[in-house]
Amino acid sequence: MSLKAKTIYVIVTSLFLVAFAIPLVGLTQKGSLQDLLARVDTRLSSLQSLSASFDQTRQIKLTGEKIEAKGRLYLRKPKEILLDYTEPERQKLLVKNSMVMIYLPSLNQIQRFNLDASKEEQDLFVFWEPLGNLEKRFTIAPARQKDSRFRYVELVPKEDAAGFKKLILGIDTNLLLPRVIEVEEDGGDVVKMVLSNVKVNLGLSESLFELNVGEGVEIIDYSGKVNESPSGTAKSLQ
Repeated sequence: MSLKAKTIYVIVTSLFLVAFAIPLVGLTQKGSLQDLLARVDTRLSSLQSLSASFDQTRQIKLTGEKIEAKGRLYLRKPKEILLDYTEPERQKLLVKNSMVMIYLPSLNQIQRFNLDASKEEQDLFVFWEPLGNLEKRFTIAPARQKDSRFRYVELVPKEDAAGFKKLILGIDTNLLLPRVIEVEEDGGDVVKMVLSNVKVNLGLSESLFELNVGEGVEIIDYSGKVNESPSGTAKSLQ
């Protein structure tokens, strides 16, 4: 898997876990945390769509640099995600079924990836299933409290092919949804996304999950599906 594809895989896998498919009832935690996770599981099972603002930071281990970004997040069952970045520059990352498309307005370009290309990428969509077997893939435990507004849970992959070392979720005890997603990547960089203005089950339209970008956009196609192009684009890379 390429570095770019792996970065996409890590971000999108985390969002799939957070938004739609963490049946946490089976965890062997005791007391109030177990009760909370049971209520989160009930909440997630009724979730059909979600929209939120997000603040994202990437902490670069090698240099100590922090890269910040902002935007809007949209998710809809069964397999659609849109990350609409507004800062530091406009771009969109759309996941639809097994395809990822990244629209870069500054380059007038779309990059397209097929998530069926490898076993690791296929594993992404296991998180749409009822995940009573989540503990088969992750070691799950309470995480250190970082903010009194949230309860934190740590998920450590049991296989190296996951693409990240661990995933920490901060669960909003009022919304009963994860609002903090923190991913430590294999190379040591840490990506953190904090959600705000969360709205659920508003009936997001099909058109929201289409890239209507007009004429003349170059498509860089890594999917092998060179004859297909996103809605509204006139040029497909051959």
